[in-house]
Amino acid sequence: MSILNILLVFLVAAPAALHLHPIRTSQTSSAERSPLTGVYRIDIAASDKLYSVVADASSKVPFREQQRFFIDLAVRFTPPDLLAIEQRGKQINLGSSRAPRMTFVADGVVRNTRAADGHPVRVRFSIENNRLIFTSNGKGEDNFTVVFESLDEGKRLQVVRHITAEGLDQPLIIRSLYNKVSDVARWELYGESQIATSAASAAAADAAESAPVTLGAADNSAAGYLRKALTEWIDATNKRDIEKQMSFYVPRLKAYYLSRNTPRDFVRDEKTRVFAAATVIDIRAEEPEIIFQDGGRAAIMRYRKKYRIENGRRSRRGQVIQELRWQRVGEAWQIFSERDIRVL
Repeated sequence: MSILNILLVFLVAAPAALHLHPIRTSQTSSAERSPLTGVYRIDIAASDKLYSVVADASSKVPFREQQRFFIDLAVRFTPPDLLAIEQRGKQINLGSSRAPRMTFVADGVVRNTRAADGHPVRVRFSIENNRLIFTSNGKGEDNFTVVFESLDEGKRLQVVRHITAEGLDQPLIIRSLYNKVSDVARWELYGESQIATSAASAAAADAAESAPVTLGAADNSAAGYLRKALTEWIDATNKRDIEKQMSFYVPRLKAYYLSRNTPRDFVRDEKTRVFAAATVIDIRAEEPEIIFQDGGRAAIMRYRKKYRIENGRRSRRGQVIQELRWQRVGEAWQIFSERDIRVL
């Protein structure tokens, strides 16, 4: 995987992959620990809401194409849940829950490379006052900057992306905040679910580490509850636990894919049919964006979902942007709308 692809954990599914190979170095490690070094977990509440930022952008795209255009942008720019950085002088190791570890040198030197279609692109890595800066310049959507900045004496990390996209009147600026959960970088994050790790899983991981990391620290906020509910809902799907899954639905849904005003019994029958026919069900979800409405009594949740369903004769697999709409029912949250808003 190229250095650029590592940075594109913040620019998911970029339009062109650059052939920029990692820069190996024998540079002596710095004796002084960098405040950038560590493992970070995204702070959803403190970060910009991707769908909101993208929706507020001014576009030259024809009206009939805007919904697809903005959803594509939101999908590409969704940040990873977990991020690991290690700085030793100008040598940088960087990885995340979406990309494996990569080593490069942030020496401020502009390097030339080429995109997949052959056009030239210039890239540069530099370190400036506890900030790691990556810039890319070429044509169209090659032009962007990602800045990683240590905050609060190394306890937090701010990632700011300045992005140029064809069809936008001006660049998008998206800020993501991360909380440091370990002073030591860890590299087994790649492939870890984008949904919040359960407390039990985190405790098991901590016990195996010489430097404990509480990746699944309890989050008692409404957003934390909803992320946990999503994890349990997906887990119930993969286990084909129809009773557990149906406990998340209101008696009558406003929308269930193409149907409207849908009874919960209809949803149960449909899911039971799918569960009975399938030999394999594998559903995975990335970190959701959650937008609260109605004074915090309702929430829109959108996320990238990967699915694989096999029934022996045929296999269905793919990726979609799925939307769940939740409403507070007493102390719990339940789903009143389920649909796919974009096939990827």
